[in-house]
Amino acid sequence: MPRKWLVFAAVSLMFFFVTGSTFMSLGVVLYAMIPALHWSQTAAGTSFAVLGLACCLSSPLPAILMNRIGTRWTMLFGGALLSAGFVCAELTHGIGVFYCGAALMGAGFSLCANIPGVYLLASWFPERSARIIGLYLMLGALGGVAGPPVASWMVMHGGGWRAHWLLMALLAALCALACVLGVKDRPAETQAQGLGPEPAMPSARDWVYREAALTPQFMIIAAAMVLTEACVTTVQSAGVSHLAALGNGAAFAAVMLSLQSMSSTLAKGAAGTLAEIVQPKCLLGAGLIIECVGMLLLAHASSHAVSYAFAVAFGIGWGAAYLAVTVLLIEYFGPNTGSAALSTVWLLTGVAAFGPPAAGMVDDRLGSFAPAFTVGGLILLPIALGVLLLRVPQPRAALSG
Repeated sequence: MPRKWLVFAAVSLMFFFVTGSTFMSLGVVLYAMIPALHWSQTAAGTSFAVLGLACCLSSPLPAILMNRIGTRWTMLFGGALLSAGFVCAELTHGIGVFYCGAALMGAGFSLCANIPGVYLLASWFPERSARIIGLYLMLGALGGVAGPPVASWMVMHGGGWRAHWLLMALLAALCALACVLGVKDRPAETQAQGLGPEPAMPSARDWVYREAALTPQFMIIAAAMVLTEACVTTVQSAGVSHLAALGNGAAFAAVMLSLQSMSSTLAKGAAGTLAEIVQPKCLLGAGLIIECVGMLLLAHASSHAVSYAFAVAFGIGWGAAYLAVTVLLIEYFGPNTGSAALSTVWLLTGVAAFGPPAAGMVDDRLGSFAPAFTVGGLILLPIALGVLLLRVPQPRAALSG
């Protein structure tokens, strides 16, 4: 098998695993841990915040370590942190140990997930980067589909929640080993210089991170991702309660969130191919507009038909925007600086954690989440316009020449 496909297989396997074993299945396992350990809902829910905060704060680490020790050893280190986090969870008797485990999981996620994966795929697949990255993101999202039922089966029939965490620790070690065997950095002199339908990167190698991070293009792209994540986390936290309050029922509301996730998963794969046909900035702008439509539909989803439309629209917009942000950063700033810029974007998405409590305050005061969903959706529109007006940035060296 050619080396580039070994790299693709290794990073996709790791992304599939880390997505399914952390954020997407934690709630399933917590449901069994809370009564067993006599935790409050607040204490248990805080573990989500610890996991997310650790992931955001550690997001600059991959770019730093990849430059110093290489991507293979960066991902091995991330796998070791993941495994250690799962072991802490298995040994948990007090909430403090579990918080420590959640923090290790978050740091491991940063070192193993899309930042090193996108860098490697942009380097090894220069002619088809958008399509391959889209496929990679789709496979990772499928981990989120598989993770919850696996966790549920382990908790109910596979030996309980401690056995689940022990299995995750073992699988993390095996995935890290797969990365050691399959991952290899591509020599710098053969890395990609182009991506997408436009010849947008003739001088991408001239970019340095500091200059890239100060460009209006980076700021607008980062704002698009931060607002997207704020909408996603708000919908995930309040969507079920809102749909149930509108008379749809909690069970139906949970199905809608699953449909939304599946729509997003499929959109990420399709968007990779579309990014080779249309400009990625157009894909991002369209994704933000479709997200806005989804948020407005959710605000007024008093019928099953509108709820279905929300789930499909919001999922498609989310998936398209997620892929397009990644492709644009690589296209505008090159694989090296673009990957570092992506890590900064994920650091900034920590601001998105304020979305759910803000929506909760709106509901407490006004008796409905609808105003929060409406405002959240409308804020996406000026960012979408800014994205559509973007021009390819030029590094200072190119401008002076």
